Parts: sequence; structure tokens; C-alpha cells
Amino acid sequence: MTDLEYDYDENEFCAEDERRCIILVIYDITDNKRRNKMVKCLERYGVRVQKSAFEAFLTERKYDELVARTTRIIDPHTDSLRIYLLANHTSVRSWGIGDRHVEDVIIF
Repeated sequence: MTDLEYDYDENEFCAEDERRCIILVIYDITDNKRRNKMVKCLERYGVRVQKSAFEAFLTERKYDELVARTTRIIDPHTDSLRIYLLANHTSVRSWGIGDRHVEDVIIF
């Protein structure tokens, strides 16, 4: 699996009745032009909840689309992108680009 690939089981992370996932996207982008492009991209999928954080409730297809579009925007050498799939309020699985992420911390 390469750095840009991800693997998840939709049933593990999505509500069965809705077949949608709660997604949290957090980024740190050094260039203003790329940062503005990221904001415009993420506004198509979810709601801005902090300066560099968005929440969304997405189907698997929309999630795949979001990952593809956001990874084309960032510079993996200078920027950081974290995408979290939140499930059942107790389980968190993360995927990201950039070396600023040291360890996963899960709070229950």
C-alpha cells in the first residue's frame, strides 16, 4: 500500500441505517493559495468547525471523492492532512499525509 492509499471497511465505520460516515478533516497548509483551494474543496463536502477543520457526513463514494481531491491539493513535503472516520463514538481510524502526526491518541 502506498502513502496515498487507504483501506477501510464501510460497515465498521458507517451507521448501518444511513450508510454514511462521519468524517473529520484537519489540515495545516503553508501556502495561502493551496489553503484557500482546500477550503473551497472541503466546503463542497461539509461544514467548517474550526479554522483548519471540517466535519462531514458522507457516503463511501463521496468519501473516496474527498480523499482524491484533497490529496491533489496539498504538498506532502510541507503540508499536513488528516482525515478521520468516526464510528460509534468509541472507535477512530485515521488516515493522513505529512510527518507532523506523531501518534494516534484516542479518547473515550
